[in-house]
Amino acid sequence: MKRKAVFFDIDGTLYEQGKPVEESAIEAIREIRRKGHLAFICTGRSRVMVPKEPVLSIGFDGVVASCGTYGEYDKETLFHYPLSKEQYIKMITTFRKYNAMYILEGTEYIYYDEEMVNDFENDWYLRHINTMLPHNFLPVQEVSDINACKASIHARNVEPEEIYRSLGEDFEVLEHVFGVAEFVPKGFSKAKGIELMCEKLGIGLEDTIAVGDSINDVDMLKFAKIGVCMGNGSVPAKECADYITTGIHEDGIYHAMEHFGLL
Repeated sequence: MKRKAVFFDIDGTLYEQGKPVEESAIEAIREIRRKGHLAFICTGRSRVMVPKEPVLSIGFDGVVASCGTYGEYDKETLFHYPLSKEQYIKMITTFRKYNAMYILEGTEYIYYDEEMVNDFENDWYLRHINTMLPHNFLPVQEVSDINACKASIHARNVEPEEIYRSLGEDFEVLEHVFGVAEFVPKGFSKAKGIELMCEKLGIGLEDTIAVGDSINDVDMLKFAKIGVCMGNGSVPAKECADYITTGIHEDGIYHAMEHFGLL
């Protein structure tokens, strides 16, 4: 079989917060690499939020992070497209106007706004980031030059559509649940990240497989030659997939790799 490049989402696909990665998934990823195929992380998380344990220690050839704005292969950065100063100032101004809690996500740091956050204990996600990255979680006010690729928000006590309309000209808005959304610069997505990685490494689109589960995986599931959705995936992800495997805790990754003859 010709070498394939397989791109795996993290959350809901490979890993569920608070639970170990399934042994069958670890076995499948290591086996496809032994067979000569390439395995990549392809995530909405920024690079700094991709943990060594329990994710990177499995063994991957590269990482596409921040919804396609950052990519590395064999631990070498191949592309990186941070927000411009004008972009993040527009974001901050808009989020503050509508009293939305937000974070700016970079390859090395995550930035939060003290004006929007009174207490980490009031938000489990901020508490999680602060615990995970105590030295890489910085207040916006303390940095002179923000280096971020995207943003995430939790709109509180406001209709989020106003925020989406205000920033929709410059950013793709990926709403996960009402008021919880990611903002990615126009033209970027996980699909774009796969395209850039394949261009850099000389991989043909016909040799790509994407595995995901949620709204921010839709583009890559459509873009890759084969799009695989987990059995626990969202309706939009399932509707655009070429194949629906079993759930994350039902050996879904292993079954998908087996189904397509990579094991």
